[in-house]
Amino acid sequence: MSFTSQVKSELAALKTQARCCVTAELGGFIMGASVMTLSGRRQLSLSIRTESAAVLRRALMLFKASGPSSARPRLLLRERLAGRRQYLLAFSHADTHRLLREQGMLRMDEEGQERFAAPKRVMRRNCCRRAYLRGSFLACGYIADPRKRYHAEWVFQDRARAMRLKRVLGQVGLVPALGERRGSSLIILKGGDQVSELLKLMGASLAVLSLENSRAEKSLRERANRAVNCDHANLGRQLSAAQKQVAAIEALSRARGLNTLPPRLEALARLRLSQPDARLQDLGSQLDPPLGKSGVAHQMRQLLALREELGQEDGAAG
Repeated sequence: MSFTSQVKSELAALKTQARCCVTAELGGFIMGASVMTLSGRRQLSLSIRTESAAVLRRALMLFKASGPSSARPRLLLRERLAGRRQYLLAFSHADTHRLLREQGMLRMDEEGQERFAAPKRVMRRNCCRRAYLRGSFLACGYIADPRKRYHAEWVFQDRARAMRLKRVLGQVGLVPALGERRGSSLIILKGGDQVSELLKLMGASLAVLSLENSRAEKSLRERANRAVNCDHANLGRQLSAAQKQVAAIEALSRARGLNTLPPRLEALARLRLSQPDARLQDLGSQLDPPLGKSGVAHQMRQLLALREELGQEDGAAG
């Protein structure tokens, strides 16, 4: 089961709350998953379309809790590609008119006919805003697997419906982006903090725990990878420096002989040639008297300086 399906199943199982929240959540459903048809007598008919049986049950429960109905909704089932099913919950003309009136989604056109439109009124209660987000997500929302990325989006039929959700998200402190894809309007939410806050607002507590666990695991992996990369880089630098030291000592040996070096430098030079991959602190512990890492590094710089002087002398002689 996808992460989106898990979230929707959890949200669909939540208990309905106050009547105002039922109305708000149903409004999110209508704006996100509704299909409007106009009969020959110019009567509007509302249908809610979904591919989830759990979401369908939630929509039917909200409809029953919204008030008395004039007729029982009709359920239509359509077979889609790859064996997928699409459910269509169709309401009567009278129930359509009642629902849209309650939502403030009816407008009078120039001919005096009522038409469907996005509501203009602002929801002032936080509980209703959360309910609207829940209904909207159940209707047309998607959340990516948090193990891969932190991304939530809603797909709407038109820009007016998308702008309605954008305003509600802004009212609860989230910062969505507006986009388009193949003629549809998108509302996009990115970032772990924003997606986690969205789940909290909608009431998906289990999904929040799952997301936060994924964030913790991802952070741990990133820290481990950084540590490993840092160790590899340090080892690479160490080996590169050791190779330069060995090359310089070999050049001094060929040109002058190591026995011409001061005893402390000769001992270190011979030790480095015998152990080309050893760390400086390991070399220092084998000297007599022992030296720390900084002391060994200082003497190595003296050997490199002698090698540079030898190169300058060869250049002058040439």
